[in-house]
Amino acid sequence: MQLFVFPLGQMLLYPSFSKPFHIFEPRYVQMVEDSIRTGTPIAIGNVFDTDAPVQEYRTGEPLGFVREIVGYGMPVVIERSVNGSIVIFLEGKGKAKLGCVVESNTSYIVCEAERLVENHEVGNEQLQPFVTAHKVMIHWMNSHIIDPHARHQFLTYVKTPEQVIGCYASYLVADHDLQQIILESNDINEKIDLISRLIASGELVA
Repeated sequence: MQLFVFPLGQMLLYPSFSKPFHIFEPRYVQMVEDSIRTGTPIAIGNVFDTDAPVQEYRTGEPLGFVREIVGYGMPVVIERSVNGSIVIFLEGKGKAKLGCVVESNTSYIVCEAERLVENHEVGNEQLQPFVTAHKVMIHWMNSHIIDPHARHQFLTYVKTPEQVIGCYASYLVADHDLQQIILESNDINEKIDLISRLIASGELVA
């Protein structure tokens, strides 16, 4: 498969979870339009060094400045501004391992990628830890999402174990390296175990 790559510092897209993005740089606005037109997913590339002045890459070689495991999804345009910027929801559709840069006539990066398969079945030993994690998530939502209608919409959307873990990885886990570790795990049970240990240690976003 091919992916359009959107490099961002300390940011990831989790499978089965959507995130909003405000896009104003013309090449990435064009990337969104091309994604919608061609059906090519967009991957959020987690940049290693956000202070690096130049992000260099070459056709036929891997990207050296982003982590190779990425979440990808399809954009839905929510708002268009008169200045050309757009607000989108990027709906997580899966996870992939980035390969080499593809030759293209675009101003944004296109990469070959290998789709990764995950185990989404929660084992018996992780059922109770998952229930606890779900309750902690609801408590966090009640504290941070003031609008009752918005809370209801969020709860309606976040149902499956993968979506709950996606909420944690996107909003409740403060450490960006841990967010990436959760993304890179291919087993929902490993992810639940890590979240449970973070809950017990008090290392989540307050």
